[in-house]
Amino acid sequence: MERRIRKKWKLAVVGGCLFIFFMILGTCSGGVFSPFPCLYLSSFNGKVIDAITKEPIAKAAVLAVYYKSVATVAGSNSFVVDAQETLTDEKGELNISWKMRWFVLCRGDSRGKIIIFKPSYGVFPDHKQAKAVGENKSWPSPNKYIVYELPKLKTIKERKRNVIYGADP
Repeated sequence: MERRIRKKWKLAVVGGCLFIFFMILGTCSGGVFSPFPCLYLSSFNGKVIDAITKEPIAKAAVLAVYYKSVATVAGSNSFVVDAQETLTDEKGELNISWKMRWFVLCRGDSRGKIIIFKPSYGVFPDHKQAKAVGENKSWPSPNKYIVYELPKLKTIKERKRNVIYGADP
């Protein structure tokens, strides 16, 4: 009887040590060996308006691109994990809801970048006059309601210069 109790106790201790070992390994390895291989992608909410008239811009294409940045011995490395796209409604409102992504092999700091495009308007964030009111233009805060202002492009020359360069971090 006492022998069985010792055996169960040893098994519990070994199991607990293995659990702690794998939790530490999952934390130290950037999440590759994490017992919960999921990632929560942030939501983006806001409104897209004309920079001069302050009128809402309907049917503007909004793209949220999510990156992973992982620190390695050689330096920081980032890559695209996911992307979500939507159109603004008649009031210029945009809503990209949060999303859970399973089996992301590499963890680290999750970031999202937003790109807004509407023909005859400057592209956010690449156009110099496009802005997110009260926010960092390159990486606007997720989970926060932000008003995005896009400038109207008046001439053909302005429209030709308005190029989408991509979503590189």
